[in-house]
Amino acid sequence: MPMLTPVEAHPTALVPFSVAMHERWCDFDCFVHFYEDDFRFERVWNDPHKYLSKLSKFEGVIMPDFSTCIDFPRPLKMWNCYRNKTLGAWWQEQGLAVIPNARHQPGCDWLIEGLPRESVIAICGRALVKDVAERRRFVRDVRATVDMLCPTAIVYYGSDLYGVMDYPRSLGIPVWAYPGCGRGALDGGKRGQR
Repeated sequence: MPMLTPVEAHPTALVPFSVAMHERWCDFDCFVHFYEDDFRFERVWNDPHKYLSKLSKFEGVIMPDFSTCIDFPRPLKMWNCYRNKTLGAWWQEQGLAVIPNARHQPGCDWLIEGLPRESVIAICGRALVKDVAERRRFVRDVRATVDMLCPTAIVYYGSDLYGVMDYPRSLGIPVWAYPGCGRGALDGGKRGQR
């Protein structure tokens, strides 16, 4: 898996890729995220050079989040994990500030391989905390991610209810929460909260 280098960055706001790429979007004082349906950003994998100049105008980007759902076949999860890390590492080589997107699942340690220790990381909990069983899995996976990567801070996108970020906070790790906007329209300027 490609390797990403540590980064220290605190986004003032997040904007989804599909919104950031609109011709009229001109607020570059934020980080671009990929916490939306894969089809909305598949194009960046198909032609990454096409989007580099626009992405470089922003404060930075969060590593892509091509889906690695728990029920996906292992080869598909591995392929999407590879694509996420390849784009993130390439953008770092091009000079962009890239916050590694961390996601863990039992038996899939390659999801974490290549991500830096002692770095700011991003975690998405969008659509994973309302259902009790999903929430339990998510909290377990956050704990494993934090234990493996020892992050300096976490950019968390999603609902901060139900104590899903209590474990990193109990360790003194700053968690900057950016409320997700569900599966519908995603807000392009949510401000982070501690």
